[in-house]
Amino acid sequence: MQAHSIIDFSITYQSDLIMKRIFLLTTTFMLAAAAQAQVWFTKTGTVSFFSHTAVEDIQASNSEAVSFIDAAKGEFRFQVLIKGFKFPKAAMQDHFNDANYMGSDQFPKADFKGTLTNPAAVNFKKDGVYKVEVQGAMTMHGQTKAIKVPGTITIRNGVPTVDAVFNVKRSDFGIKVPNFSAAKIAEEIEVTVKCVYEPYTR
Repeated sequence: MQAHSIIDFSITYQSDLIMKRIFLLTTTFMLAAAAQAQVWFTKTGTVSFFSHTAVEDIQASNSEAVSFIDAAKGEFRFQVLIKGFKFPKAAMQDHFNDANYMGSDQFPKADFKGTLTNPAAVNFKKDGVYKVEVQGAMTMHGQTKAIKVPGTITIRNGVPTVDAVFNVKRSDFGIKVPNFSAAKIAEEIEVTVKCVYEPYTR
């Protein structure tokens, strides 16, 4: 029994290590592409979510989101590792990553690619607060869906910060939960994004 536990732990550890290396490689390619233009990027963006039901509130946060902005094209890209979300309770984190929920071994990351619906509304060279809407595609749990996200871009000392709050439906991404947990997990989840960027230089 103990030998099986050691083997299972070893397999899980190696799997997590491989996923992290793939994520790092993907990030490297993202930044290499970004280097072809003047962009801002961050590897410490924060993405959190909140689920409210009459039975229980659930929240988690990930402070290792990778994101970049290409101001000239009005393009945005966000990527997070699912296993990077931290919960108040370890049991919640285990359930979240389980195959019955997010299945993070099979679907290790969430990704969003989008563009400003009105790029001219933001002057990235002038300090100010700009209300924006980003239209694009979110991929999560093996499903891709077109979404529109309202947000704010704040330019301060020439550096952009992005804030956004929006809702996603579990059913849009094929995320099901066991019957015994259905009352505890909302169908509509509130997502909050905050990223402070810096110029990317090769």
